[in-house]
Amino acid sequence: MKTLKFTALLLIFSVLGAKAQEVWSLQDCLDHALENNLEIRQQLLEESRARHDLNQSYANALPALNLGSQASFNFGRSIDEVTNEFFTERIASQSMAATSNLNLFAGFRNINTIRYHTAHQTALRYDTGHIENMLTLTIANAYLQILYFEDMLDVATEQVALSRDQAEKTRILFDGGTVSRGDLLEMKAIAAEDEARLTRMENNLRMAYLELIYLLELDPGMDFQIERPAVAADEQQLQMEPDRVVEKALRIEPSVNAARQRIEMAEKGLDIRKGERYPTLSLHAALGSRYSEAFKRFPENNAHSIPIKNMASAAGAGMLNNAGPLPETVPYTDQLRENYYRTVQLAITIPVFNGWQSRNRIQHARIDLDRSRINYQQRKKELSQIVYEAWSDAMGAWKNYQSNATVLEAARESYQYAEESFILGISSTIEYNEAKARLNRAEVNALQAMYEFVFLSKTLEFYKGEGFVL
Repeated sequence: MKTLKFTALLLIFSVLGAKAQEVWSLQDCLDHALENNLEIRQQLLEESRARHDLNQSYANALPALNLGSQASFNFGRSIDEVTNEFFTERIASQSMAATSNLNLFAGFRNINTIRYHTAHQTALRYDTGHIENMLTLTIANAYLQILYFEDMLDVATEQVALSRDQAEKTRILFDGGTVSRGDLLEMKAIAAEDEARLTRMENNLRMAYLELIYLLELDPGMDFQIERPAVAADEQQLQMEPDRVVEKALRIEPSVNAARQRIEMAEKGLDIRKGERYPTLSLHAALGSRYSEAFKRFPENNAHSIPIKNMASAAGAGMLNNAGPLPETVPYTDQLRENYYRTVQLAITIPVFNGWQSRNRIQHARIDLDRSRINYQQRKKELSQIVYEAWSDAMGAWKNYQSNATVLEAARESYQYAEESFILGISSTIEYNEAKARLNRAEVNALQAMYEFVFLSKTLEFYKGEGFVL
């Protein structure tokens, strides 16, 4: 029997492809999945985006500073910015400035925006925790499925060994004339059915391994085996009151905390919209200078040297002193120094009427707040329902396990009696096979009830914040 079991396990792991076998504990699986799961990695990117939005909301409260320069060529009739006079000839000019703006008051929108993005980032962090919790339960369930199918494989292997042994004993009895040929053929058919069941269990175990491998984002071709902890059903695992489990779960469950944070987000979103009704007070400051070809003057060594802003004035001055030099464009650096200016502005904007846009946005924000409150209550209700159902199912699974354990003990005694009776010729092949089938069903049912109870009881511990530990 041990040789047959070893052969079956060797077949399963050779199909998975193996060079160097790795044995993973449940904690190893959970650690790897939480680090490499694609959904979690996407969620972490959302957290990163929210963190940048929060940093930007802080930066929006700082003054804005910009530098700029503009060069132009004007043709035809235009006003020069430096001389502030009309010209018809081509004029080249340049302006440069440094400007700064600061919102002094905007209906508390800046601070509320910071609080909004803070709540948003926190909510996304809780969302990540919820995804991690769901992944933990999924992997734990897949891990237990492998353990279950390994035990089922043991049962199937044992059944095959019993069937082969009984078929051999029946052949001996047939050779001795104790049983009929029909009894021998029936035993061989039962042995063949058990071998087919063993093949199905091998396939189920292989598929269970593949499911866990995919959950862990591993290569399906790698040689992978899980560690087998001691798993047993213990009534002490149910020594917990569901009310206290729910009470604690409501405090630590990430999805509930995320929903609570989204209420705060909606509240701050409403405050932001209400702030649009307040006046906006802003401060503007600028410093800069200008250059223009139209800004001319006579050379400094001329006794009649005066600044000339217009060529017509320059012509008039030339008529007074025809022998004097013509006016020249003021040098670039001199103009930048002479045309230097500074500006400080204080502006206020009072919203009066904007087509009820602010009013509608406020109404929408109130709807979002009501929706977030309903979602929070709904999430609390769902969590409470999950915990109570898990507790109820665990109680039922425990009672089912106890019943099946009793049935299994009786089925084993019945099988032993049927086997002895068949060998002695007291009972028929049909009676023996019925006892053997009852034993197989009892073993399967007991295993199923035990693993169901273990998963449900560990799920309750998980919601209490104790982790999922086998």
